[in-house]
Amino acid sequence: MSIQDIAIRQRDFTSGEINPDALRRDDVEQLRTGVRHARNLVSTPTGGLKRRPGRRMIFIDTGISFDFRPFDDIAYTVVLIAGGVKIRTDTGTLITRLSAPWLASDLEDLTYEVMDNEVFVAWRQRVQVISAQKGTNSWSIAPFSFATDISGTSRVPFYRFEDTANITMLPSGLTGNITLLFSQPVLTANHAGTIFRYAGRQLQITAVNSSISANAKVLENLPPTYSLTLDDASGFAVGQIVEADTSGAKGEVAAVAGNVVTFVTISRIIKPQVDEKLISPSGKGKISAVAAAAPAAAVQWDEQFMSDARGWPRSVSKDRQRLIFTNFPQKKNAVLWSAISANRDYLIGADPEDAILEWIGEECQVFHVIGGYDEFAVTDKGVFYIPVSVGTPLQPGSIEFRIIFSSELSSIRPIQVTEGLMFVDKARNGVYAISATGQTARPYIANEINRYHRHLFGAIKSIAVTSATPDFPSRQLYVVNDDGTYVTGQFNPDREYVGWLKQDGSGYVRNVAGSYGKVIFMTQYVFNGLVYGVGELLDSSCLADCSQTFSTADTSDSLQLNNGQKLQLSTGKALNISAVVASFYAGKTVSVYAGGFWFGKVAVPSNGVVAGYSQYDEITLGVDFDWTLTPLFINVEGGDAMGQGEQKRKIKNMKITVRETQEFKVGNRKFGSHRGGEDTAQPIPERDETYGYREFGRSYDPAPVFSSTFPCKFKLIELNTRITV
Repeated sequence: MSIQDIAIRQRDFTSGEINPDALRRDDVEQLRTGVRHARNLVSTPTGGLKRRPGRRMIFIDTGISFDFRPFDDIAYTVVLIAGGVKIRTDTGTLITRLSAPWLASDLEDLTYEVMDNEVFVAWRQRVQVISAQKGTNSWSIAPFSFATDISGTSRVPFYRFEDTANITMLPSGLTGNITLLFSQPVLTANHAGTIFRYAGRQLQITAVNSSISANAKVLENLPPTYSLTLDDASGFAVGQIVEADTSGAKGEVAAVAGNVVTFVTISRIIKPQVDEKLISPSGKGKISAVAAAAPAAAVQWDEQFMSDARGWPRSVSKDRQRLIFTNFPQKKNAVLWSAISANRDYLIGADPEDAILEWIGEECQVFHVIGGYDEFAVTDKGVFYIPVSVGTPLQPGSIEFRIIFSSELSSIRPIQVTEGLMFVDKARNGVYAISATGQTARPYIANEINRYHRHLFGAIKSIAVTSATPDFPSRQLYVVNDDGTYVTGQFNPDREYVGWLKQDGSGYVRNVAGSYGKVIFMTQYVFNGLVYGVGELLDSSCLADCSQTFSTADTSDSLQLNNGQKLQLSTGKALNISAVVASFYAGKTVSVYAGGFWFGKVAVPSNGVVAGYSQYDEITLGVDFDWTLTPLFINVEGGDAMGQGEQKRKIKNMKITVRETQEFKVGNRKFGSHRGGEDTAQPIPERDETYGYREFGRSYDPAPVFSSTFPCKFKLIELNTRITV
């Protein structure tokens, strides 16, 4: 029986590299647009594959970097480093360095949010704020502080923590500097400076004397205490909230002795009046006498929700003109929103513009809250969405948490994309996206977007997204693995999935950030056994990583004899040479590019001078990377028996269509090299061409390997393969 042939014409490669465990799933659409293996290639917006862009080194540092645009048309790069912050221009030039309290071990856990001309950095201690002053080009960093009113009171959020239930506070006075006494241990040394409230009025701890005693400064006059004589006090008990029926005076019952009730005023300071009735939850009595009394111990007190004593948020974000804090150690399911357009105002209130403090009803740790059409709370137990609309605005009393996705998740900061939200699971190798459904009953759905690509991911460290640019007119996703590789994702709007391709090289990528069409990598390179940290900008014009371009006119000198006499040309002119001073590469082995040529690897002398390229205006130094590609041939259909999959298959002919491509090889055969009659003194031309290839031998799974020969351009737009079934 003759062996049938089939023709496989692949013009779309946007599914990326398929998990080996799924290579027989030819019933899945992704396999028809995927590849068996690929490294250092990216999908194009039109469906092809091309060599990934290189990375241009813009500064030397180890840390976390991101783009910051505090003012119109002015861009900076902020680098969070161990013990500080470096402010750089968008080209990497250092402007200033600021000291910060975090350590090298804290860097991966820092979260930041840009709001106006400030950057808020949340971590395991007090939030730090980096500020840029317009016009003066001056920078500063300071601990986060709450706004204060003209009266001196602070706009802090207050909360009565569960571990202080039924504990009373007794102030020694109502004004000035006083002493506080608690009925049980409450205080720690870190409470110094913390704001408390007694019966709704603020005071600040100035010194902690013990776990039950502290000195304090009254910020607003504390409410008075009264002794109220009633005709019947049998219906009153300590701790009850009571109210006078006529004056509206409201207070806490601090003591009951016979028919005398000790009344600590709360809420508005209104004095109860004789002959009105005092009403409690369990009784009432007519007031016959009112007398001022010494301050009494009351349970009506609370303290600053986030402080050095209780803890600070470890995540910060913004949405709808509110700064949002989450991931609190003291209350893991809490979310705190600032007042509208006031990122230092967190005094909780009932007005629409006031600050908001809410809790998710589930037992979960809220890692992050990310804005979008609605808001999304990412927790260790799943994702909740917070409906926000004209009918349910984001304001006090309207907050609701609705579960979308229930599974254990990692604390890696999610990213907002047009489709919704992207986040990572607890295994740190699963990437999910939340997208809108258009349904009222279930407006969002979460899907795994790397189901057929999980083998490319491992111990994810960070994720980023960038918008389209003139050089690459399509959005890209970037996911950094713990082993220093990263995976590039390409949105495919035609097929509604994301294709993934892995990138590697000599550098170990530690972090990625994307914004305004820019992608910045923080990468480590090892040269001669030493580790160097650099910041790199993804650059489609670069053929190498860690690359820099230099003018060959940087230095000039003349050749001399041992006696110092200069060598001269026949014209009598000195024999001069031009060289490049490449300080960073001194003592390192890197590749050299100039005039469209790759000159191989060069050991740069310890003085950093690279000579011998004076005929070129510029040279580029960098670190090479190779690309490889193995296509996936899956079209072995069922039906009438024709020997499908029963015998080894043979590639009879393969037509490889490329654009703007120089040299590459398939197997051991090179394509695109200089042709007869071409000037080899010029770079290999970028060709739009179709090449033919035949492979000898047979295999159940033919897997021809495409690869680079030297660093140059490559773009594949079609494979047309005739292969036996």
